[in-house]
Amino acid sequence: MMKNYMLLAITLVGFQASAQEVITSWNFNDDTLDPQVGSGTLVQIGGTTGAFAAGNGPAGDRGFNTTTYPAQSIGSGTAGIEISVSTAGKNNIGITFDHRSSGTASRFAQFEYSVDGTNFITYGTNEGGLAPHDSFYQFVIDLTDCTACNDNPNFKVRIVSIFSPFAFNQNATLSYGANEAYMRANIQAQFTEPGTGTGNYGSGGTWRFD
Repeated sequence: MMKNYMLLAITLVGFQASAQEVITSWNFNDDTLDPQVGSGTLVQIGGTTGAFAAGNGPAGDRGFNTTTYPAQSIGSGTAGIEISVSTAGKNNIGITFDHRSSGTASRFAQFEYSVDGTNFITYGTNEGGLAPHDSFYQFVIDLTDCTACNDNPNFKVRIVSIFSPFAFNQNATLSYGANEAYMRANIQAQFTEPGTGTGNYGSGGTWRFD
């Protein structure tokens, strides 16, 4: 009987009782997109660019910072990062990762996975959980119910920016309807209350992963 395995913190790990086994892990501490443990690839998609920056840890910890996201009201669900890891011989797959947004980047992310390496299935969203900005938040993608994700050499995951699924007030004078625009992570942007300030979403905003 196979052990239970999980992708954790951009790290693939396995669970059996209380034990964990790392399958693939990225921590970016060597300023490289090569995994520190195991094998796999992490690439930018949708025209994003990236660089290494401070991570979610003690001094010297590193993260991967991405920018050059689509302009406002363009390209929802197209830009972010894509991770490819073989789950051959593993089952009960999942992912956890730390994610941080700057104030002008999208607070909404969508999580997607692929079992054929080409077509992606939407798992869900982060529910706007990148606000307030400039803080790391941990997210979990639990694919233990996805039997097609098990023992699969073509397994992939995407984390992409999306329009707000709810109407919102971007600032004191600018409002958008549901699924029309990116909502900035700065908490001056509000759903039901009037927004404050004059700030707006910008394609130069950053998402950072660790």
